Amino acid sequence: MIFLKHQLAINEPKPYTIRWFPPLSHTFFFRCLSFVTAMLVFQSPFAQILTIEQAIERALKNNYDILLAKNEAEIASRNNSVGNAGMLPRINGTLSDNFTLNNLNQKFSNGNEINTTGVTGNNLSAGVALNWTLFDGLRMFAIKSRLNKLEEIGLLQLKDEMQTVVANVMNAYYDAVRAQQQLHAIEEAIKISEERVKLAEARFQVGTSGKTDLLQAKVDLNEQKSNLLLQKKIIAQRKADLNTLLSQAAETDFAVTDSIPFLLKNVSADLEQKNLQILVANKNIDVAKQLKREAFSQYFPTLIGNVGYNYNRSNNSAGFFLVNQTNGLNAGFTLSVPLFNGLNTIRQNKVAAIQIQSAQFNADKVRFQTKLSQYKALSDFAMAQEQLILEQENILLADENQKIAMERFKLAQSTAIELREAQWSYINAQTRLVNARYAAKVAETELMRLQGELVR
Repeated sequence: MIFLKHQLAINEPKPYTIRWFPPLSHTFFFRCLSFVTAMLVFQSPFAQILTIEQAIERALKNNYDILLAKNEAEIASRNNSVGNAGMLPRINGTLSDNFTLNNLNQKFSNGNEINTTGVTGNNLSAGVALNWTLFDGLRMFAIKSRLNKLEEIGLLQLKDEMQTVVANVMNAYYDAVRAQQQLHAIEEAIKISEERVKLAEARFQVGTSGKTDLLQAKVDLNEQKSNLLLQKKIIAQRKADLNTLLSQAAETDFAVTDSIPFLLKNVSADLEQKNLQILVANKNIDVAKQLKREAFSQYFPTLIGNVGYNYNRSNNSAGFFLVNQTNGLNAGFTLSVPLFNGLNTIRQNKVAAIQIQSAQFNADKVRFQTKLSQYKALSDFAMAQEQLILEQENILLADENQKIAMERFKLAQSTAIELREAQWSYINAQTRLVNARYAAKVAETELMRLQGELVR
């Protein structure tokens, strides 16, 4: 497998420090709920980091869809043989030994007569026969060509399945990374909300602010802490989805990296030689053509040559021959000329012609669908890149705005509502930035899958 190691010049956010803040609520129920949820979904700081390369390697080795595709390719490979095409002779050995018990009554021309009961006999025969189809209207060569194409299709389908699994693994992995980055954003929001609660409480104590500002600040803080618990649950679910693709237990814990790199160098305009589904569709046209050759071969005679060796021995306790033994070689041929078979040959040739047309229609359909998918993925990738640049600028503006609003609030130059709006604007900007980066990665992965560049 070859991964393109090109990274676009798109800045990644600085990693956040993961902290756990106990809930401020004093109710017993909320404390219990927080503790249980944290125990279920909290990521251990000692969890081993699983890189995207390691995840792909495990998927290629253990994923059941890939294992099934490998077996199908192996079957197609084993079926592709000259013997299966009918090019090799067939050799059969036979052996039979029969015992008889009869009543005998024989009359000869000289007047003698044998009339007895309980006559025993033994007939032993053995032989080796070779039958070889010498000519069958070139049908065997058409079959061998078809088996070659089927083996190639099996390999292409295996590679396509590997591409699909790798794409799914990458999307699932970076979805977990996105969820982790959103967790960092929520933790940052909690830090900001805690600072806001402290300021609101201080202003309330000195009488420069009403209690409603303090209560609203605490409500917003608890909302962020609730979001933190839900986000931890989402992270656990994303990891379970990825574990399923890796064919390992859903509860297997691991840590993911905290960045989403971009690998695409360029976009190919020629998918005919790269897209695996188009290549498979074109191979299916070749298979249909070979089936047409097989059907057409039935118009021609069939010539089969045969060579054999036979041994026969017959023993009788009475009769004209007490022992009769023959052995020797035999050779010959059988010529079969098709004269009439209920018009089935004509029907099969017409059906084969229709199958070629259907295979061509299917190839055209796959080609159009693939180009449409490429167009959509390219459009999504370009739009996501533009949105990513915009959101990177927005996050800087929102961060500066909420810092200014915080300072103004400390100096009693702004209201709690203005500070809250600035903080929510910053939190939303962080979420949009994470989602834009993930959307760009999904579009890039789809482009690479369409171009057959995920697995080589």
